[in-house]
Amino acid sequence: MKFIHIADIHLGTKSDRERIRGEKQEQYGWKAFSEVIDRAKAQQVQILLIAGDLFHRQPLMRELKEVNSLFSKIPQTQVVMIAGNRDYLTAESCYRTFHWGENVHLFKQEQMEYVELEGLNTRVYGFSYCHKEITQPLYKDIQVKEGDYCNILLAHGGDEKHVPFRSNDFDRSAFDYAAFGHIHKPMEIVKNKVVMAGALQPVDCNDTGEHGYFLGEIKNHKCKTEFVPLHYCEYVPLNLKVSPEITQKALQEFVISRIQTAPQYQKFRITLNGFCDEQHPMDAGELKNMDRVVQVVDKCRADYDFEKLKLKYGQQILGRYIRALEEMPQNEVTKKALYYGVEALMAE
Repeated sequence: MKFIHIADIHLGTKSDRERIRGEKQEQYGWKAFSEVIDRAKAQQVQILLIAGDLFHRQPLMRELKEVNSLFSKIPQTQVVMIAGNRDYLTAESCYRTFHWGENVHLFKQEQMEYVELEGLNTRVYGFSYCHKEITQPLYKDIQVKEGDYCNILLAHGGDEKHVPFRSNDFDRSAFDYAAFGHIHKPMEIVKNKVVMAGALQPVDCNDTGEHGYFLGEIKNHKCKTEFVPLHYCEYVPLNLKVSPEITQKALQEFVISRIQTAPQYQKFRITLNGFCDEQHPMDAGELKNMDRVVQVVDKCRADYDFEKLKLKYGQQILGRYIRALEEMPQNEVTKKALYYGVEALMAE
């Protein structure tokens, strides 16, 4: 029995900071989701598992119609899904009244239940969020009903506010596979058995690295999975060490050359570290305006000449502060205190 496991598609997400990039981000989610549907059809996948947060917020009726239309393209695939902490089932949620196609199964309660998939000898267990947070460890010690079935857990959580759990909670589990969502980084918590799908595509620039879905197959109660990346968008951290000798132009030329050699779907988060010229610091704004750069974090410190500052400021507070810090035992803490203190006093 073949299945696809996805989670955290976050349809409808938009960047709060930049409207144009936010619109593109929303398109990435829909395109990636549509591709999963196409692949499920092409590979004759029997089950599509959606482990929560299909939407970034409460879905609109027209959006549910669009999703249901996509599901209608794969009538041979049983779609089983839960609502997560983002698209949780409020009393007025469109999820509650929408009529899905015959191949779609949505859990609508915040208590464990299961659906038995005819012809597949498979039971999928799970529950949806009806609140933003669930702090109880509800995935621990789950009992499955008797019978020779393939048992799958469809789940969403993994931190203290969203159904916390530990990997050893499943050591004696009767589940053949546990399909998790919520944490955006894809990972096999227990290889081939307890898997966090990660976000289908990054939701924001903090979701670095590859994203995609897991393709799995269960035979004789043994499961084997593989991660399949989807390359619509990928955020790449670029850490640059700066020195006073490096000019703004040289730094920008290096960033341009790095971007030009990268695939088009990659976008960059730049972090500047090191020391910059006190009189001519790096202009982080110019870097951020470059194509495919989405964020610049400037952690550079000015390369102060402390001897000149002591002579210049003498018995003023800045001069006294430098001498006092230099008389202390030198370690990482006092070094940081010296630089940050001088920086604050210079700003005043």
